[in-house]
Amino acid sequence: MLKMEELTNPDSCLSKAKEEERIFVLLGRDKAAPATIRFWVQTRIQLGKNQPNDPQIVEALACADLMEIEEGA
Repeated sequence: MLKMEELTNPDSCLSKAKEEERIFVLLGRDKAAPATIRFWVQTRIQLGKNQPNDPQIVEALACADLMEIEEGA
């Protein structure tokens, strides 16, 4: 998700974070971001928190793909 979308979408991860909840942001220009996202996806599925076709997982993988394309990885 683009920064502006994240900040203005009431259903975004950032908007859903609790006031005292810690968050961690990966930037699209970070070469480690796509692999980190894919690891997170794999872990969520292994923990039984998500299924491969869940919208959250599909969006995360699409984001990782776009980061690689946009950075020319």
